[in-house]
Amino acid sequence: MDIGAFQVVALIGCGMGVAVWATDRDSPTSRALGLFLAGMGLVILASAYAPQALPLPAWTRVLGVLDAIAFVAGTEWGIRVGETVSSRDLAGPNRRLVRVAQACVILYAGLVAWRPEWRVLSLSGALDLSINTAPDTGFYIVAAPWVVAMALVLVAGVRVLRQGPDKAEAARIASMLAVMPLFAAALALPREVSPVAIALGEIVFLAGALRYHNVQGARGLFLAQFLSPQVVELVRKRGLRNAMTRQRQVVTVLCCDIRGFTAYAQANPPEKVMRLLRDFYTDIGAVAAQFGGTIKDLAGDGALILLGAPVPFPDQPARALGLARGLQRRARRTVRSYSKRLGLGVGLATGEVAVGIVGQGARYEYVAVGPSVNLAARLCDEAADGEIRADADTLTAAGEALPSRSELRPLKGVGREVATYLVSRERANGD
Repeated sequence: MDIGAFQVVALIGCGMGVAVWATDRDSPTSRALGLFLAGMGLVILASAYAPQALPLPAWTRVLGVLDAIAFVAGTEWGIRVGETVSSRDLAGPNRRLVRVAQACVILYAGLVAWRPEWRVLSLSGALDLSINTAPDTGFYIVAAPWVVAMALVLVAGVRVLRQGPDKAEAARIASMLAVMPLFAAALALPREVSPVAIALGEIVFLAGALRYHNVQGARGLFLAQFLSPQVVELVRKRGLRNAMTRQRQVVTVLCCDIRGFTAYAQANPPEKVMRLLRDFYTDIGAVAAQFGGTIKDLAGDGALILLGAPVPFPDQPARALGLARGLQRRARRTVRSYSKRLGLGVGLATGEVAVGIVGQGARYEYVAVGPSVNLAARLCDEAADGEIRADADTLTAAGEALPSRSELRPLKGVGREVATYLVSRERANGD
């Protein structure tokens, strides 16, 4: 037997696994998929060197374990993808189907560890039509778990596809459903045909993988023009359709605004005003990244930043206060370097909002809607230069003592009097 063909397809499989992992290592789905492909490569290589006659060396007992590792890795990828694209009513049953399939293959691994000749001699070449003898009992014993497992995985995969998965993942799901039967059949095909079936499967999957990366790359370039890095990452991991699902969650909203900007813009050339905004936005981006804030809006001389969406933090009110103080130290210093008549006010509010991606066609936007968004904006309006004003919920959740003095005042658009607290007053030379 010429094992050169097996070495080639094994090398390709391992290479594809490493490539999938390396190009998308931050994605749990791609890590699982990379492990599956690399595991398949190792299975192919080990099977090529397995002798075709008794007695078998002891290491052949682990062939079933290698088969099981590759299968479990591939189905774990499927579970993760299914959970991002399926409804809750379908995700649970699909996961159970795949778990049963994994149990079947683990049973197969145990059988091979007990009787390795069933895997090496009975299963290998059992589908060779040129041999008139029927497969022996060992073939049916080890083939039965595989048949059940593959049937369950195919049912779960088709159900996921019918749910309308993310466009990028749909390409990989479809190619995987086509590839897995080919890889499984290769175990029982004649040894001169088996590498051809494996190579065909690798080509089919490679086409799906290229489609996946093409869609993800184009999407990333497009979304990066409109959305924050956190939201782009959310879309990459969960798919655009799932990320666009609106949900309620508690967030801390920060609004900041340059004081004296209108007068400054009227008295200075537009090029100088643009330089001011450029430096101001640069500071906002740097401080927001330091504390994990999502910049929702950069509008004129102000900004709206979310803490807790789309990435939740257990200490998000404390992060928001740190972010507010960081802005007063850094961004305020920047705007005052252009004019001592400029300053910065900051408002903070915590509460439940509805968040999600909205849009259609060529424009998408990450939105947050709720009373706390409006409250943060009104608190920002009330904040004088250097001040940080917050509501009681933000300070309490951050573990900070409420200042002894509060101001109960009606705020425009809130519809009620709100107790506002002056957290800090930043001073600079010349104040």
